[in-house]
Amino acid sequence: MNELQNQGELKKTLSLPLLIGFGLAYLAPTVVFNYYGIWTCEDGTAGHYPLALLITTVMMLFTAFSYTRMVKEFPQAGSAYVYVNKSVQPHIGFLTGWVMLLDYLLLPMVCYLLLGIYINEYFPVLPVWAIVIGCAALGAIFNIIGAKTASFIDSIIIAAQLIFTALTILLCIMYVCDGGGAGSIFSAKAIINPETFNFSSVLNASAILCVSFVGFDAVTTMAEETKDPQKVMTPAIIGVCLGAGILFFITSYFMNIAWPDAATQIQDPDVGAYEFYPQIGYDWAADVFFVVDEFASFVCAMAGMGAVSRILLGMGRDNILPKNFFGSVSKKFNTPVKNIILVSVIACSGIFYADNLIGAAELVSFGCIIGFIMVNISVFMRFYIKKGQRSGLKNKLMYMIVPLIGAAILIFAFFFVGKGAKILGGIWLGVGIIYLAVKTKGFKELPPEMHFEE
Repeated sequence: MNELQNQGELKKTLSLPLLIGFGLAYLAPTVVFNYYGIWTCEDGTAGHYPLALLITTVMMLFTAFSYTRMVKEFPQAGSAYVYVNKSVQPHIGFLTGWVMLLDYLLLPMVCYLLLGIYINEYFPVLPVWAIVIGCAALGAIFNIIGAKTASFIDSIIIAAQLIFTALTILLCIMYVCDGGGAGSIFSAKAIINPETFNFSSVLNASAILCVSFVGFDAVTTMAEETKDPQKVMTPAIIGVCLGAGILFFITSYFMNIAWPDAATQIQDPDVGAYEFYPQIGYDWAADVFFVVDEFASFVCAMAGMGAVSRILLGMGRDNILPKNFFGSVSKKFNTPVKNIILVSVIACSGIFYADNLIGAAELVSFGCIIGFIMVNISVFMRFYIKKGQRSGLKNKLMYMIVPLIGAAILIFAFFFVGKGAKILGGIWLGVGIIYLAVKTKGFKELPPEMHFEE
């Protein structure tokens, strides 16, 4: 990540392959395994995990298209916050950025929670809470001293995840072709089984799985550092969204045909992936997954902590948040130590979700879905209403039909987010509204600018 810059332009160094790589690194390809048990079990989708991912992909493609329109209009860092600020209304834009800040703050928490749950599965003597706190402390130390993971290391991690995913698909095919599982690599029941299908459960999963696609949103934050963003951003955004969706669907589909009775046989949904490999006769693959996934989760958490600490630094420097705390940089380490420690403490809240991984994911999905809804609305407001681009079928399709369908789908999906996440997310939004009212003297003034450069 780049250090926050208050003046001048960010250096344009990113190409299409690097952008797609960044998006994939942000969403982490092995996330499909992390949610496998949770959404495959009877309390999840009862075996309809691939269908849930397919629906989520379709949902996200509408929003990804809206992002391609807005990033061309505003090729600068800031993403959803900038789009809503410039296209809908500044106060609403501020609140959109505020809600999406929740995603940045909680992403490290989810990563550390995954580390805690999986490490505890391998080493039961280590409690989840101790692992979460220990990993958060280690991550804080690395961020404080300014250690950065080199880009080639990120590439190795991405490659390792993709190779392992391909390996899993191959193992599933080998197992099924040898007469195991469904007995055939083609099975309609692996996608939808009329005997166990529940529309509400699948939509609930799809709503929460939206958070697995935030990689294409993260791509837009790099617009100022991209070579020829007008040309590159669209294929990068669509490529990350569609590529992730196809990869997730194919992986979950082959896992379904390899273990068609997983919904009723999984013992511990939180670590269902570890039960999968012994089930198909490849115990060693679970160990490989452990190494690859834990390394990826820790690096993802590290990157998230570094990013949000610098977002808070920018907000502090602009006096959006108290400057003395959030706007300070350690003279010794030249990093925002106070912010890093605060984010690390927030990440430790994962200990309260040790037995509720879905609840933690839902919290992140709250801000994610609201932000995506507002991006779709921004396209409609910017082009169809304000710029009057309404003539012809193409304009109606691009600037009214597609974004409004995208917004409507997400609004519908939002109703399936858990009550607990809505309450906590609503409290966070309420705090933002109160804070904004104070800052703007009862909404009479324009809100302060919120910077999202990383």
